[in-house]
Amino acid sequence: MAGELPGKIGRYEIRQELGRGMMGIVYLADDPVLGRPVALKTIHLAFVTPGEEREAFEKRFLGEARVAARLAHPGIVVVHDVGRDADTGTLFIALEYLRGSTLAEATAAGAPLEWREALRVTARLARALHHAHSQGVIHRDIKPANVMLLPSGEVKVMDFGIAKVPQQDLTAAGQFFGTPLYMSPEQARGDPVDGRSDLFAAGAIAYRLLTGSAAFAAENVTAILSRVQTERPPAPSTLAPGIPEAADYVVLRALAKAPADRYPDGEAMAEDIDDVLADRPPRHRAAWSSQNGEGTRVSGRAREDDSLLAELLPLTPTPAAPRRAAAEPSNPRLKQTALAIGAAMLLVAGLLAALTYEKRTPAPPAVERAAPSRAAPTPAPEDANEPGRLAIDFDHHLRSGNLRVWIDDQEVLDQGFGGKVTKKILSLRIRKGSVDEVVRVKPGRHEVKVEVRWDDNTRTDSIFATFRPGATRTLEIRILRVVNVMTLGWR
Repeated sequence: MAGELPGKIGRYEIRQELGRGMMGIVYLADDPVLGRPVALKTIHLAFVTPGEEREAFEKRFLGEARVAARLAHPGIVVVHDVGRDADTGTLFIALEYLRGSTLAEATAAGAPLEWREALRVTARLARALHHAHSQGVIHRDIKPANVMLLPSGEVKVMDFGIAKVPQQDLTAAGQFFGTPLYMSPEQARGDPVDGRSDLFAAGAIAYRLLTGSAAFAAENVTAILSRVQTERPPAPSTLAPGIPEAADYVVLRALAKAPADRYPDGEAMAEDIDDVLADRPPRHRAAWSSQNGEGTRVSGRAREDDSLLAELLPLTPTPAAPRRAAAEPSNPRLKQTALAIGAAMLLVAGLLAALTYEKRTPAPPAVERAAPSRAAPTPAPEDANEPGRLAIDFDHHLRSGNLRVWIDDQEVLDQGFGGKVTKKILSLRIRKGSVDEVVRVKPGRHEVKVEVRWDDNTRTDSIFATFRPGATRTLEIRILRVVNVMTLGWR
């Protein structure tokens, strides 16, 4: 629920609240100097420890925001100003005020876009990311809610320079981690990321636009993170007939588990999309060889025997070689090569048979004695400095409201939410919505406090848990229908 509006922040005159996020509030404000409306994003630092760490965060934030302000691309929201309010000390970013809808709103009903339009949006997104990456800026939280679709069909990527968090600071309790459905495997593991992590997210967005469903959708945050790291989704054309096979290639290449198997940059991805839209073979396809089938499993929605490599064969089939009569090769060198290959195959088969026989029939010991007991393998030691993860899984039936979460009195999440109507029974509307976020937690025992506000209701409760280094604890937050009681539980 919105509180009292401030009159001014910096030189900007506040008109209304536009939305709330984990790091602050966005206002519609007037710039009296230039006479234009702006979206003013304010930043609160409740989750940052006071002292030197807080000062370092502010310095880093202002530096990154100034980098974002230098990004000049039609697909990136314009940053007009960055500063601090002299009276309150509030950090702010003044952004261009956009009229349109986010991709999250455009896909809220679950219906896909027409495939050509979906690819055009993805190409514009990829080019915007390429520009940012060329300037050394990695977004790290590309998702439908951070991409605005304008009435003209253009896209605007928002929140550059805000989601980026240096790797060395991720051990602090409660630092933002990302949005699981669009998170790359390396980000889910807490590994260093580069621009190809953003391209993975762009591929996940393209999948949503083409099919109307998320590539890694699952029943809870833990399952989503598992699917992101271990499963590949079925080709989009298997869910939405009419999508060309070349579009499958573009999306699945962007969603490759290993960064090296993805597009090297956003421009290459956009160029392949241009070719698909022009009914040409993607220009970057021939030089690509993917090994990303190794170590992953196919989603249950796909055929078990359908490998990614088979899905990504060249657009034009290779003509079959003319059949020869069953005769020996006429070329002497070819004949020698064939004989050598045959001999090598026989040798390998013999070695395999010998190894199998030796493995199955071990020689009897010379002296009968008790078999030594096998000790369980020693697990790798935990890195005490590696953070744990708090996965927040909030499913609700509410129209709109606000969710706040604290860890040991430090606020780590302040997020508005909404639910869409999924069923109508006479005058009754059944709604469904969810909030799925992940934050970093310092290892150890912590109190997690939750507050949910909607309409005239406020529910607050707390729960304790011990977080181990590198491990994820999933907190289920539920509001029971009719009685409106909030329940907390670990899964």
